[in-house]
Amino acid sequence: MAAMSRLKRLIVEIHRRSLWQVLGVYVVGGWIAYQVVWTFTESQGLPDWVPQAALVLLIVLLPVVLATAFVQEGVGGGAAQSGAAAPEAATPEAEPAVGVPEADVASLTRRVFTWRNAILACLAMLVLLAVSTGGYMALRTAGAGPFATLMSRGVLEERDRIVLADFENQTSDPLLGIAATQLFRTALSQSTAVSVAGQEYVANVLRRMEREPDAPLDYHLAREVAIRQGLKAVTAGELIEAGGGYVVAARLVVAKTGEELWTDSETARDSTAIYDSIDRLSRRLRERIGESLRTIRVNEPLAQVTTSSLEALQKYSLGARAIQVEADYNKAVPLLLEAITLDSAFASAYLLLGWTAYLGEEQTLTFEALTEAYRYLDRLTDRERYLTIGGYHATVTGEHEKAITAARTLLDAYPDDLGGLLVLGASYTMTRQHARAVEIQRRRIELDSTNAFAYRVLFSNQMSLGDYQAAQATLEAMLENDNPYSLNAATRYALSREDYEAAEAYLRADVESRRTVSDLAGLARLRGQVAEAERLFGEVMARRESPRRYLRDAIRLALMRLELGDGVERGIQTVEDALERHPLATIPVLDRPYAQLTEFYAIAGRVDRARELLAEHDAAIDPSAAWRTEWRRHLAEGYVALAEGRHAEAIAEFRLADERSLNPCRSCALPPLADAYDLAGEPDSAVAVYERFLGEPYFGYDELHAALHYLPSIYERLGALFEARGEPARAIHYYGKLVELWQDADPELQPRVEAARRAIAALSPDT
Repeated sequence: MAAMSRLKRLIVEIHRRSLWQVLGVYVVGGWIAYQVVWTFTESQGLPDWVPQAALVLLIVLLPVVLATAFVQEGVGGGAAQSGAAAPEAATPEAEPAVGVPEADVASLTRRVFTWRNAILACLAMLVLLAVSTGGYMALRTAGAGPFATLMSRGVLEERDRIVLADFENQTSDPLLGIAATQLFRTALSQSTAVSVAGQEYVANVLRRMEREPDAPLDYHLAREVAIRQGLKAVTAGELIEAGGGYVVAARLVVAKTGEELWTDSETARDSTAIYDSIDRLSRRLRERIGESLRTIRVNEPLAQVTTSSLEALQKYSLGARAIQVEADYNKAVPLLLEAITLDSAFASAYLLLGWTAYLGEEQTLTFEALTEAYRYLDRLTDRERYLTIGGYHATVTGEHEKAITAARTLLDAYPDDLGGLLVLGASYTMTRQHARAVEIQRRRIELDSTNAFAYRVLFSNQMSLGDYQAAQATLEAMLENDNPYSLNAATRYALSREDYEAAEAYLRADVESRRTVSDLAGLARLRGQVAEAERLFGEVMARRESPRRYLRDAIRLALMRLELGDGVERGIQTVEDALERHPLATIPVLDRPYAQLTEFYAIAGRVDRARELLAEHDAAIDPSAAWRTEWRRHLAEGYVALAEGRHAEAIAEFRLADERSLNPCRSCALPPLADAYDLAGEPDSAVAVYERFLGEPYFGYDELHAALHYLPSIYERLGALFEARGEPARAIHYYGKLVELWQDADPELQPRVEAARRAIAALSPDT
């Protein structure tokens, strides 16, 4: 009963504020100490067990700290000070042990559990950790005891060459052995302590042995190669199928005697986990050899994809990093093309090239690369096969339900697969299921916080949902982490919030990008600074290497000249000059801007030329790829109908363009649709569509430049429409937005600004 009484008192006292404060301070201090130990481990190349040992010591010390806090601040302290507990102590339930006065026990407890002793215990644990770590590193370096490395013992010397035998494959899949050998070679070749005998080196030795230079290099043949060349060691591996999974074993042996210097094994739940097992084995081997633990951690693993070529795998891995981390498409594409040159059946390289081209808006390359990837399904692992199926249907056939099914099938087996999440998230984004896409991108970031592109897509989907608060939080994280997509995202966010000064500042911070200069030109056009916009368009076009993008910029410049500049003829001449420089026949079919050219010529009043371009489009585009341009074709057909005064038909075409679920531009069809309603004598519908356009976020390229082009004229027209409807407050609002936007516009636009000011003055209630 005495024990129960003490327990009750303990429960009461543990809720005291002072004890919880001590616990909070200890947790925070312990977390800081652990972070310091972890950082020091990474920077100084200490063994992995050091942070783990620090965590164990912190847990061991926790009861000591709690007990000290309890004695000094809780029951012990209270009992000693006032005797408040004395009556209870006199009861039979609280009677102390026979022969041991309770006062003596309390006194001894207070003397043992002091803050001085607790601090000394913490320091002692830190000293123990430091001594243990120092001893381990000293023995490792000196070559003494169980922690000695092969280099410190003199068995191997720095940069010794070792021969890698082919993995012995005891599975039902003949490709796994080849893949395992290449993966182990790749992982071990990153060592700074020893070097792996290259394939050409081994081939030359085999020729001298009168063997085929590409003969399988089993363990016995590898030993003979090493002995002939005077090399000290051979690595050999074994792949065994067991219980639905795999066992991966590796060993390092003395070439001359066959003595095992090191042996280890790992298990893999399935074929996709073999790479991780091999990576861990190679790291432990490199540590045993004597390589710096810091360099072992620094080396990044190569991608887990199927190819027989190590060099192709290396190019692929660099390309993947260029996209996901560096956001450098121009760097990624050549690397992936090199990987394909080295292995023409490298399906995953085709797949990644297709995705990269899609992000870079190179539609022909997207179509061709993903179609080629689909051809090699039969040589892929299950994981890569589902990724390829998903990517193919998402970007080649447009059958997004099939893409989603493939991605979900993959994720059912491997819930944390980043590739599967990429395909699923992309399909949701393409089909405007933005809320689901947000969930997927959050999961990708949770699994890999270094994936810069995942943040970009998350931000894009949050903007598409109009969730500006969440988008701002994501943007802040991107800026804080120097995400390479952050300036682009910040620009779009600032423009969506009509913060044009901030948008220009972000653009000028990234002025080396051609797209950035193009955006600066669009921003100048939006603010009515025609001369500056023309200068910037000329600058970016002079640097353009892509004919498709050159033509796109020429069309944007020409449209500006039509509306704000010297009229129709100069605009048409701008486009004609661009087409003379880059004839459509020299551009891959899917990248030819037929629809944009049709729209331009229709707006310019050259309807015959617009119809010719539509006919060329229909004849050139493969029907299987027509879904990619369907929404844009409806848009072009609407512009032609509008130019010919067929307003009802124009409205129908613009609505079809807007309603297509695979239309990547949420707002591109809205301004011409509103114009068509306006010209058809339906002002209420025109107002509704104009205002819907103003409410749409514009993150994508097409959406952004639709806003940069149309906003001034929409403000001006909405002011006039509300004035005609007898709604002066709303008319003043939109006229005011035009005045504010064009306050620094070029002189030729100032008459429109003055007209808006006069309208505001006439409509104001105090006039």
